Amino acid sequence: MKGEAMQGYIDECRMCRAKVTVIGGRQTIVIDAVVDPGFNGDLCLPAQMAIQLGLELCGLQRVELADGTKKRELIFAGEVVFDGEQKWVEIFLTDSEDTLLGAGLLAGHVVTIDYVKQTLEIAQKEQQC
Repeated sequence: MKGEAMQGYIDECRMCRAKVTVIGGRQTIVIDAVVDPGFNGDLCLPAQMAIQLGLELCGLQRVELADGTKKRELIFAGEVVFDGEQKWVEIFLTDSEDTLLGAGLLAGHVVTIDYVKQTLEIAQKEQQC
């Protein structure tokens, strides 16, 4: 529900995780995604999952990976439900098994990580009057 903080968690590998619902042309899936503020896009999905969802190819974009490698990547369009809102996002594909939830979806939110309690909270930033 919008307005309430989303609760995530920190897994046994110390990775921050939160749930995001991804809606494709064939299927809707709730995914336990790795919260990765170093990824400036919206979402990065395993290729097999994109096929299962029936995502729509929408373009090609030049990207720079964490190791400095630059390459062209296919971009797909899909809808997500994140923090109570349903919206269209750009989705990159990966050979990894993990889904990455990036800074594009986290913008406008406050992310609080507590490694002692093993908790993650994602809340919308309060609007200033």
